[in-house]
Amino acid sequence: MLEQLIKYFVYKTKGHITKTQLVNFLYLADLYTVKWTGKQLTELNWCYYRHSPWHEDIDTALSQMDGKEIAQEAEGRITFIRLGIEADITTDINLPLGLKLMLDNIRREWASAAKFEQLLDYVQNTAPMLEMRQIHKAEEKIKLNLNAEREKLVSELGL
Repeated sequence: MLEQLIKYFVYKTKGHITKTQLVNFLYLADLYTVKWTGKQLTELNWCYYRHSPWHEDIDTALSQMDGKEIAQEAEGRITFIRLGIEADITTDINLPLGLKLMLDNIRREWASAAKFEQLLDYVQNTAPMLEMRQIHKAEEKIKLNLNAEREKLVSELGL
């Protein structure tokens, strides 16, 4: 599922996405599905690391896809994820319609460069990230509890 989600976001942005945006999009996709269904899309055990959500499997997947479906390009301190030579943006990535709609909402809301800082701020203020920011240092790699977002929703709904 991780590679499908990476392709989906990169293809739908036509390769105009940074690695930081992509990681945050993947985090939000997992977070939202946990929030509403209690289950993650990916098998990533998200960590709080350097004030951001992170998992090493994302780097591994990007490296394996690099030069094929995607291409990573470093420009200074920013890594862009571009379309690779084997990218076929006309091919439908097999995902359920409801999931595609959720992923498109994430992309539409946060893909523009003008919203980059707002994206980072939004992610920082999700329940799992707030939990970690208050008690851990940036250098620590601590597992995030995505269920904290679901618990927050349940509490707000009074269920």
